[in-house]
Amino acid sequence: MTLAICGHLKQNKGSGDALPHKEGKNKMGDWTEQQLLFALHEAQGIGWHTIYSLRERIGMIALHHWLDRSVQHWFDLGLKPSIAERLAAQFRSERLEQRLIVTEQQEIEWISILDDEYPFLLKETAQPPWIIYGKGDWDILSETSIAMVGTRNPTVYGKKVAGMLAEQLTQAGFIVVSGLAKGIDAASHEGALKQGRTVAVMGTPFTHIYPPEHRVLAEKIAANGIVISEYPLDTPSHPGLFPRRNRIIAGLTLGTVVVEADDRSGALITSDSALEASRDVFAVPGPITSPKSKGTFRLLKQGAKPVATASDIVEEYSGWLTMVPSPYNNETVDSILEEPLTDEEQRMYELISEQEASFDELLLRSGVPFAELHHILLSLQLKKRIREAQGAVYCSVWM
Repeated sequence: MTLAICGHLKQNKGSGDALPHKEGKNKMGDWTEQQLLFALHEAQGIGWHTIYSLRERIGMIALHHWLDRSVQHWFDLGLKPSIAERLAAQFRSERLEQRLIVTEQQEIEWISILDDEYPFLLKETAQPPWIIYGKGDWDILSETSIAMVGTRNPTVYGKKVAGMLAEQLTQAGFIVVSGLAKGIDAASHEGALKQGRTVAVMGTPFTHIYPPEHRVLAEKIAANGIVISEYPLDTPSHPGLFPRRNRIIAGLTLGTVVVEADDRSGALITSDSALEASRDVFAVPGPITSPKSKGTFRLLKQGAKPVATASDIVEEYSGWLTMVPSPYNNETVDSILEEPLTDEEQRMYELISEQEASFDELLLRSGVPFAELHHILLSLQLKKRIREAQGAVYCSVWM
C-alpha cells in the first residue's frame, strides 16, 4: 500500500489504478479541491458547520486563494475572531503537506465527499463527513449493507442473536456495519466475519482504537472489510465523539437493526439517525423481563419492524442485492428462546446468564430454598438453557 506525500491515493482492489488527482498538486501547480478540503478538516477547532459555511461563501475552486492568508483577510470575510485566527494559523501549505505526511506514515488512506468513491447513501444524509479515513477495501462501502447495533453490556441471548443474524445476513449478500464497541457491536462483527466481510465505524481516530482490547478485531476487519473514522489522527478522544459516529453507521446502510438496548442505549441514537435519513429501523424482540429489551420494545411500539430471522430483513431489500444469495442458515430468534420459562426459571436463568455460579452461590444470591433451587436448575437443563460446566458451576449453554 502506497500513498503519495502530496495527495491521497486509494488503490481499487484488483485494478491497482491510482486515482489521478491524488498523486499530488494538479497540473496548474495548485492543491486539488480534495486536498484543500482535507486541510480544512484537519484544522483543529474548525467544525462541520464552519466548513460548510466556507464552501458556500468561497467555493472549493477558489479556496486555494485563501491558503496562507493573514488573520485580517479572514476577519474581512466576516468570520468570528477565534475562527479567523485558527484558519490563519492552520490553513497553510506547509501544514497541509505535514498532515498528509503524518497520515501516510500511519498507513491511513482517505477520501473526501468530492470523490466519486464516496458512498452515495452516506452523501444523501444531513451531515455527511467531509473526510473519511480508512484501512481496508473502500469498495465495500458502496455495497448493500445493514447496520447492527445494541448495548455494550448484552445478555448472552443478545450476543447469540447478534452473531446469528450477522452471519445470516452476510451469507445472504449483505455487508454488516457496526461500531467496533463492546457487546452487540463486537458480536455482530464476529458473526459477519464467519462468512465474509464487515465494516467498522470508529468513534475515535486511528491513533486511539477503542476499546483497546478490540485492536486485534479491528485489524481482522481491516483485512476482511474496512475500518473507518471521520476523525483526524490527533483528535482528543472524548465521549461526545461516539454519538456523532452513529449517524455514519446509519447513513451507510439501508436499515438499522437494534438487537438489544436499554432505555438510554446509544443504539437508539443510531436508530434515530436512520429515521432522520429515511432509512428502515428493525428491532429484535427480547424477554420482556430483561432491562436490555426496554429500548427495543419501545422501538417496536413506535413501528420498528420486528426481526425473528434474517429473512425478515432480506425480503425488504431483495431488489438491492447484486447477487443471488446462496442458501443460508435461517435459524429464528424464537428457536434461541426455545421453550418458555416459568417466572422462577426466568429469574434464575438471568442470574446465571449474568455470571456463572455454583449451586451454593446461587442459593445465596437467589434466596430460593434448597429443594426448589435443585428443581429449577434441573428444569433449566432439560430445557437446554443452562449446563453444568467443569468445576460444578452452572452457566448458560451459550457461554
